[in-house]
Amino acid sequence: MKTIFKNLMVLFWGAILGMVLGYIGSQLEGLTADFQLCAVLGAVVALVAANVWTFMTVHANPER
Repeated sequence: MKTIFKNLMVLFWGAILGMVLGYIGSQLEGLTADFQLCAVLGAVVALVAANVWTFMTVHANPER
């Protein structure tokens, strides 16, 4: 259950940060931002990064 809530929070904050970065990038480039694409892409990237980070830290060599 803890993992589910962690992944939900990662999805939520990843979507928000994706929209913020999409807005900033679109203003710097002078383009219009597609907020749905930015939110989905940010959420997916954050979810993959969080789960890879968890996998790497759980399976790290404890004898180092």
